[in-house]
Amino acid sequence: MPLPTALPAAVRPWTRPLRLPNQATFWIDAVIAAAVFAGTALPVLFSDDGRWWHVLVAAAGSLPLLWRRRYPLLTTVVVGLAISVLGLAHQLPPLPFGPLVATYTFALLSPSPWRQIAIVVQSVAVVLSLVVPGENPATFGYVGMAYVAAYSLGAGARGRLDRMAMLEERAAREEEERAAAAARERNRIAREVHDIVAHTVAVMVVQAEAGPVVTRNDPARAEKTFEVIAESGRAAIAQLRRSLKALREADADGPARPLHGVADVQDLLGEARRVGLEVALRWRGPRRTLASDVDATVYRVVQESLTNTIRHARASGVDVLIEFSASAVEVTVTDDGVGAMNIGGGYGMMGMRERVTACGGELNIGSGPGGGGFVVNAVLPAE
Repeated sequence: MPLPTALPAAVRPWTRPLRLPNQATFWIDAVIAAAVFAGTALPVLFSDDGRWWHVLVAAAGSLPLLWRRRYPLLTTVVVGLAISVLGLAHQLPPLPFGPLVATYTFALLSPSPWRQIAIVVQSVAVVLSLVVPGENPATFGYVGMAYVAAYSLGAGARGRLDRMAMLEERAAREEEERAAAAARERNRIAREVHDIVAHTVAVMVVQAEAGPVVTRNDPARAEKTFEVIAESGRAAIAQLRRSLKALREADADGPARPLHGVADVQDLLGEARRVGLEVALRWRGPRRTLASDVDATVYRVVQESLTNTIRHARASGVDVLIEFSASAVEVTVTDDGVGAMNIGGGYGMMGMRERVTACGGELNIGSGPGGGGFVVNAVLPAE
């Protein structure tokens, strides 16, 4: 026998098919329907005034349970009417097995307010099927208790399913949050490593490229050049060690404390001067203590700007302006190199933009006045 199929949801807004039954649930429902049919039809068969059409009505009060998971309310209406007809014909079984199973099902699957509507309609049908044939008060008692028990079991199962769904959703949300936190941490580590390595390697490359020329023409200066390369390498190793140590020791409820800030910008300028750049640092406005993430971002913006100038700009001079205002700190790095067209938008630029955006700031990059040089401007909140 093929599995029954469901109508589109738009055609049946009064049903709640949570999921299509698989082969196992179909056979479970088939066994339940067969058992209910036996319990409903056998009293009719052994009754002295039973008629053949009573058996058909008994089938209508039991076999629709095959579709109870997909159409719980419609199934309740069909089997309820069938049992009411049997009651009016004085062929009521010991218990209305079909309506009881249907009651459990709609209490489990049907949404509100359809559950309340089904309770009212079914109560009226049960009362009529008992009053009209003149059933005794005891029958009202045990039939009513049976319906209350069936509904309570369905509502309890519904509550357990809702709690399980809530726990599964919470677990999935926590897993997504852990994955997002891990991705943020990987990006943060990548930015830290890039900022340290890229800047130091840029200084070392410039010195190494000038080494052969200096060795031939000025041996004394060549020795100084190699000292700068070695010093830059040692500084990079030291910074990487400090960064990794800070990342390992970071508290679980907060990021690692930044290793550098505004106070360390002067050291960056010293490294740039060693590769031949003329660097000027200017301050405007009263200096103040910044939030740790803003403080670190100011340092990294200056560092990445100097790195790009050293690697790409072929500049001779760089101007660094750090300006404090009432609500913001603005960093502007300007060089006199070849301009923005030769500055790539690689990981350094992307990392710098991510840092500024994460602090709630704004980053602007482009050519200097008249199309010459390169300008990096970052505005960060100072409060």
